[in-house]
Amino acid sequence: MKIRRVRTLVWLLLFGLAAAEPGCRNNRREVSPLRSTRQVVVLGFDGVDPKLAAKWMKAGKLPNLARLAAQGTFRPLGTTNPPESPVAWASFATGLGPGNTGIFDFLSRNPKTYLPQLSLVKSQKAKFLLSLFPIEGPKLVNERHGVPFYKTVAAAGYKTLALRMPLEFPPTPIPGGKLWAGLGVPDIRGTWGTFFYFSTNVEPWEDSNTEFGGKLVSLQLKGRTARASISGPVDPTADSFRRISVPVSFTAEPVQDAVAIALDGRRQTVRKGSWSGWFRIRFPITPLFAVRAIARFYVISVFPRLRVYMSPANIDPVHPALPISYPADFSSQLAQQYGLFKTLGWWNDTWSLNEEKMSDGVFLDSAFATMRKLGKITVDELKRNHPRLLVSVFTTTDNVSHMFYRLIDPQSPTYNAAEAGKYGDAILDTYEIMDRIVGEVERAMDPGATLLIVSDHGFHGFRYGFNTNTWLVENGFMALLHPGLAPQRSSLSDLFDMGSFFPNVDWSHTEAYSLGLGEIYLNLRGRERAGIVAPGAQADRVMQEIRQKLLAYRDPRTHQPVLENVYLGRDIDRGVYEGEAPDLQLAFRPGYRTSWQTSLGAIPPGIVVPNMRKWSGDHCSSDPSDTKGIFFSNRPVATPNPNITDIAPTVLRLFDLRPPHPLDGKALRFGR
Repeated sequence: MKIRRVRTLVWLLLFGLAAAEPGCRNNRREVSPLRSTRQVVVLGFDGVDPKLAAKWMKAGKLPNLARLAAQGTFRPLGTTNPPESPVAWASFATGLGPGNTGIFDFLSRNPKTYLPQLSLVKSQKAKFLLSLFPIEGPKLVNERHGVPFYKTVAAAGYKTLALRMPLEFPPTPIPGGKLWAGLGVPDIRGTWGTFFYFSTNVEPWEDSNTEFGGKLVSLQLKGRTARASISGPVDPTADSFRRISVPVSFTAEPVQDAVAIALDGRRQTVRKGSWSGWFRIRFPITPLFAVRAIARFYVISVFPRLRVYMSPANIDPVHPALPISYPADFSSQLAQQYGLFKTLGWWNDTWSLNEEKMSDGVFLDSAFATMRKLGKITVDELKRNHPRLLVSVFTTTDNVSHMFYRLIDPQSPTYNAAEAGKYGDAILDTYEIMDRIVGEVERAMDPGATLLIVSDHGFHGFRYGFNTNTWLVENGFMALLHPGLAPQRSSLSDLFDMGSFFPNVDWSHTEAYSLGLGEIYLNLRGRERAGIVAPGAQADRVMQEIRQKLLAYRDPRTHQPVLENVYLGRDIDRGVYEGEAPDLQLAFRPGYRTSWQTSLGAIPPGIVVPNMRKWSGDHCSSDPSDTKGIFFSNRPVATPNPNITDIAPTVLRLFDLRPPHPLDGKALRFGR
């Protein structure tokens, strides 16, 4: 027990991540244990679209939501600009707009290097003595600013529980409450979910990273066994970028049509077409300390080609190397109660499906099981612990919509009638699981409790990508050092493994550049390292010229506009952090989105290019006016146009609590 405590203290130092409590101090109110405020339950379902919800309610597919709409309230819910998950969930939690939360996209850029960086968390590397003993631990700082409403409620003395809450890495301390962090939690490699694909189809010289963050690993059989390795976290004791690896072996069992997998002292035999149980993996940092992860394998084929998929290496919830819950042992309590579970914030295997290293059916079975598990935990915690406030956020509705919109959109370049016949109801199936969870939650709530159901945004088809940097080059706003040089492609692995970006840009003649999902930044003098655009009149002229030309641009195929709007960042991101906002925010018409390569700063050929990936639905760079989310309540709401920033002040009003600082949202009015 003492050894375990020492290790825990060491890792708290190593990864520990002294996350400063965001926002202003909150005065704790002593609340009588009398039930003066009835229970409030808030369910979040990422990406649920009001038009689809209304359509399927009318068809009788969503009876619990239809009943809520008839007896209480159903309205579209205004979202943020852009209507992107981290941006919107930050506003949901705090009641603040992006200018005050400081979250404008998944990615931001370092103006001194022009390199993309994660906008959700900042970190500093640990320091070691003799590569053995930590002398200074790194810090992780949650970049979402503002005080989340569930912290204010907990600080007032109400029993509070938040499950899979986005943008809670590292978690906000909520006195007396419990929190399980969701979107934003990395895998053990510090990425959004690096999958592994082991195959005898992959030759040794083909070992590589995929565009969407997977690793292709060659298997060379000796007899019936192949040996490989799993690369894990970056070695914090090394001066250079180096990852720590552990060995794994695969032994084909042709008679059983199975593979025996040996990893870290454990062996499982897994039949073709099946998942293994969770493997627990130790990545040794020093001879004294190791980081723990969990992963599972899916056997694709055994003979004649051995092919095995491995999920991202999730942080072990029982022995988390990084903080994923508050209090720190809450994730361990959940694992003991419900078994091991995914801790990765990006919950489902979208990257491997996009790379076609996983089939549609395997993806859906796993995604649905994951969603149902969170539903069970949510209902059980309501029944067992009776929190006064419960918040639970489900992201499978979003992930499935991203991957299967192609099968409800006949205009998608990847629409396939045969596949639509088989998996065309995938999004509906997810909505039906949502509806069943809503019914189960209603039955588990206390009598008289208030139920609020929200989504952060809606959805559109993503048929064509727009290469914004290429457009900037062709219109004279960006210059290349070598115009004839073949373009370099970027990948998610580059983002996390210190890859190079903008390798061919002549910054001395570049006025603007694009990074992220729809953002354009000026190469501003005094802000960017090699800025040439003077603040003031010249900056205004360049922004207006870019805006006008983009709005005038027409798709060469259809001669129709591609952009719905181009917003000036200063007009939509007012607040404390408006200086960090992009200079221009693109809002595409339905069917279009920023291309994948543009999001990482690349300059590929062509401007409007067909999206041939299974990731066929999106919202990230759409216009908020036509990408609203959903709002349901079991009580009538008189406010005609609710917004996602209104949820936090509404919950605080239900508990008769004042917000700790002024909010951008307003409390909704209940009653007709």
